[in-house]
This record gives sequence, C-alpha cells and structure tokens, in this order.
Amino acid sequence: SYWELLDSFEAAEGTALSKAKAYSLNQKQALNAVLLDGRLELTNNLAERTVKPFVMARKNFLFCDTAKGADASALCFSVIETAKRNGLDPFGYLLFLLQELPKLGENPTEEQLVPLLPWAESLPTYCKLK
Repeated sequence: SYWELLDSFEAAEGTALSKAKAYSLNQKQALNAVLLDGRLELTNNLAERTVKPFVMARKNFLFCDTAKGADASALCFSVIETAKRNGLDPFGYLLFLLQELPKLGENPTEEQLVPLLPWAESLPTYCKLK
C-alpha cells in the first residue's frame, strides 16, 4: 500500500522528499478518504477550471460604473456559470428565472426558491442542454 511504501524509506531531513513524506503523513486521514472513495477528486483541477471564467472576467468588472453594477454583473455571471456546471442552457435558465422570480414577490422563502435552483429536477425542458 501507499502507506507501507512511505514507511519503507528514509529521507534526509530538510530535503524536498522528507517534506513530501511529512506532508503525506500529516494528511493521512484526508488522503485515505480520497484513496478509498472513487467519487472524490485527487486534485483541485475541477475547482480551478470552474473559477477560470471568473478570473478571466475580473478585469471586465472594473468597468462597471458603480459598486451595485459590479455586484449585479458578478451575480449574473455566477448564475450563468452555475447553470453551465449543472448542464443547463444559460439563456433558457435565465429566461425561466426572469419569468418565475417576479411571481414570488419581494421576499421569497427558501421553500419557494428551491424549485428554481439549477439542480432542481423540476426545471422545464427548455432550460436543459439538448
């Protein structure tokens, strides 16, 4: 096993190898979770790819006229990226939200909002990618 291999060698103190070995041993519980559960990612590549569009758009947010405008742009961007991540057509999903949200009034409850979330199974077909 990985842990037996790790225990089988000595690394000179202060070297990159000894630091890597110490890091692995300090993270044993978390690493075991990843090694034993195939659903978990070993890297954060998915998270990095997910935030890349935000990083790319960051400079564009500088040209918003007001702080409220920047907040609104970031909110729209977040909704669009979350829709994409959940296999939705962003245009269809935004159309759905713009039709349904006004029906909920000024202070919708969490219970009213749950069916509108991008992972809700009850979303109309036109929201989903073909």
